[in-house]
Amino acid sequence: MHVDVEGAVRTARLAAEFDWTWYLDKDLPRFCDAAGWNLGESTEYGTDMCTDLRVQRPHASATRCKRMFDELSVLVSDEIDPFPWAQRWRSLVDGFAAVGNGLLPVMGNPTRLAPGENAMMSWEHPRVWIELKIVFNTVRLNLISQEGQANADAAARYEAGDW
Repeated sequence: MHVDVEGAVRTARLAAEFDWTWYLDKDLPRFCDAAGWNLGESTEYGTDMCTDLRVQRPHASATRCKRMFDELSVLVSDEIDPFPWAQRWRSLVDGFAAVGNGLLPVMGNPTRLAPGENAMMSWEHPRVWIELKIVFNTVRLNLISQEGQANADAAARYEAGDW
């Protein structure tokens, strides 16, 4: 499995410095232009993008909520076959660690860090949360609005019975 550490670092740095409004028609074209990406198809559910990351499927997507979006998810690794589990897990952990090690000098220490099967590290910036995460058979860099992160945190507290 290949990960694009340089592409992930470049994307995270751009996201941290970007002037986010979280309006689809304003931010996605500007972010894609700045990143050198191409906007793809838009539907009532979201927008696809073709990134310049060096992975098998250079893809990103933003989920739509009317004229806004809360998250932009970027593939920073190849997608790998789901089986066998032990081999898949080792490749994902190695890829996650490589991208994480590349992000640390640029982003600093993560605001949040979670080990294990749902490994994640994230950095809070004034207008965006930058999250590195293992998702099923990929490593993803998620760019999340402050409101989107607050909603996810509230849902997690509710699921944990912490309400």
